[in-house]
Amino acid sequence: MKKKVIALLMSTCMMLGLAAGGTVAAADPDQAGVKKNEVTRTKAGSSDVTLTLAMCGDGTTKESLDKLLAQYTEETGVKVDTIFIASNWGEYCTKIQTMVGGGDDLDCAILAIEGVAKFLDMGIAEPIDDWIAANKEISDAILSDTSPSFQDVFKDDEGNTYAFPFSFNNVVMHFNTSRLEEAGLELPAADWTKDQFLEYCEKLTTEKDGVKQYAVAVPYGEYFCAEAWLYNNGASYMNEDFTESTINSPEAVEVFQLWQDLIYEYGYAPIPEENVSAIAQIINGQVAMGSWGRWPTANYIADDFKDVAIQYLPTFTVNQQIGGVDGIFTLKNSKHIEEAKELAAWMSQADFEGQYLSSGNIPALHSLAQTKISDLGIPENYEIFYLDSNTDIYKPVSAPPQFTECSNIVLTAISDICVNKSDVQETLDNAAEEMNAVLADNK
Repeated sequence: MKKKVIALLMSTCMMLGLAAGGTVAAADPDQAGVKKNEVTRTKAGSSDVTLTLAMCGDGTTKESLDKLLAQYTEETGVKVDTIFIASNWGEYCTKIQTMVGGGDDLDCAILAIEGVAKFLDMGIAEPIDDWIAANKEISDAILSDTSPSFQDVFKDDEGNTYAFPFSFNNVVMHFNTSRLEEAGLELPAADWTKDQFLEYCEKLTTEKDGVKQYAVAVPYGEYFCAEAWLYNNGASYMNEDFTESTINSPEAVEVFQLWQDLIYEYGYAPIPEENVSAIAQIINGQVAMGSWGRWPTANYIADDFKDVAIQYLPTFTVNQQIGGVDGIFTLKNSKHIEEAKELAAWMSQADFEGQYLSSGNIPALHSLAQTKISDLGIPENYEIFYLDSNTDIYKPVSAPPQFTECSNIVLTAISDICVNKSDVQETLDNAAEEMNAVLADNK
């Protein structure tokens, strides 16, 4: 069967609070700033029902999540137990499959775009089309306020829907505005070009008190962020049906070569190091620019860092935004299918999302994203985190059923090019050959 085009928020579950720098979310009831949603209610006798919800992460948000879900129990009578699985999305899906196969009680599970194709291939998710049809007022409110391209992520080839969009991230360029001011630069225009980017790099590479200050951090170790650069040059890791790698196309090679040149030819970027955070480098001014989603905002708040602005990535040949989204799935083996669907829908509405999602996520509900991000007020030009986010402006990241294998190949190639200074074309040719062997099952 032809594989559906779907794709990532990041390489690991923890990168959803990320998609890096944190967990999927953190309760924020005092800053929700949203009107309470209508609560979906279960049938009589639901007080005897206990649902189990799986989340991907290290459990740092378990206490806050459980407090919010206590509200659901109070409103519906349905109890909810939560379990957190600390792993990347590929491993997370495998563990869910093992739990289901072993007969564990599991009713709902969060899942990001990286694992959707694999999840659907395993056949353990339950469609929610009947719930959508029976609850049109609520479902229409969610669907009319979320991106059609994100909605498509949670549909199979037959058009069945498995989840509502919950939260997402895009990729933009972050700027240390103090560094811009020192260089006599303003925030670039939304349609800035590769040549203008290189001009900024030249002016932002300086030496201060005997210490070199760099212009930009390359997207090392960032599958999601790296492909965002490729999209802006008409390239990607693979074709749209996930049957063939395109990572060694001329358009892709041009971008990878640029990253290597930024480090070794121009000296505009530092050599990436495993234990050195590029987000910390932009906060302390060692680099002036870096490409991420909204997740560094949590770091900015923790460090009381406000000298930061964002802009779209530079346009090489096209201006294409990337997107990665997650959702709450209902599992086919649930003994309480209807209650599980209602819990997933309740979590997908503004009241819960507004309290749970942290400063590192963008709520999938456009109106909620606008409220929460505007209320926070940083970084400068924050509107591009949610501008037109209820349209189809985002192209999903490449996330085949073999996401884990492919992401490992991509990240190894990036490391070889940016750290080991390997030949770009040869490295990408080898990566394409490895990926093609993995993707052959999709033909």
